[in-house]
Amino acid sequence: MLVDVKARAGAEAGGPVTGRPAAIGRPRAEDRTPAILEAAKALLEEVGYDRLRIQDVADRAGAGLATLYRRWPTKQALVADALRFHQDALVPPVLEDPREDLVALLRALSTKLCGSGREVLPGLVTALRTEPELAGVIRDEVMAPLRARMRADVARIIGPDNPQVDVLADLGPALLMFRAVLVGEDVDVDEVARGVLALIDAMAPPDNAAPTS
Repeated sequence: MLVDVKARAGAEAGGPVTGRPAAIGRPRAEDRTPAILEAAKALLEEVGYDRLRIQDVADRAGAGLATLYRRWPTKQALVADALRFHQDALVPPVLEDPREDLVALLRALSTKLCGSGREVLPGLVTALRTEPELAGVIRDEVMAPLRARMRADVARIIGPDNPQVDVLADLGPALLMFRAVLVGEDVDVDEVARGVLALIDAMAPPDNAAPTS
């Protein structure tokens, strides 16, 4: 057997006899996928989708450009995987108080999707019309779970049969997007959350109203 031959050759040269073959070729490269997806998401938040370059992602992740193109032949494929990779972080865990849940969701929406420089969504809005693969990921794997959680939390407060559940669930995200992205305001997320919760609580049944301080 080849393993025995190599082991014997080592023994004859004064080396140890082992049952394992010697390593052949260069050692396998460390999987850079998490670092690449982290770099892609960070750059998406900093410069926006339209100005994101695969070369910049490779540089930040410390990976070769060829490595990225072998795995992601297009920028939209790379960004789609980066959004999938971070999707769980966008939807915070369920808490006992649905009001705290809603505040946490709006904070996550502001920081993860708007971005500190309000760069994320404007570029992605264009992609929603021109890049079907990326649009599907944004709608189905990012926004749909977030919207479902918003709706579930509102329903916990006002009841699932209330006809205004969907409107109230969309109200917070709509206000954030309008003010932060379209108007360009420096939005106080907690202030928006308080206003939305006041409207939700106004429609809650008496036995589920927010406690007064």
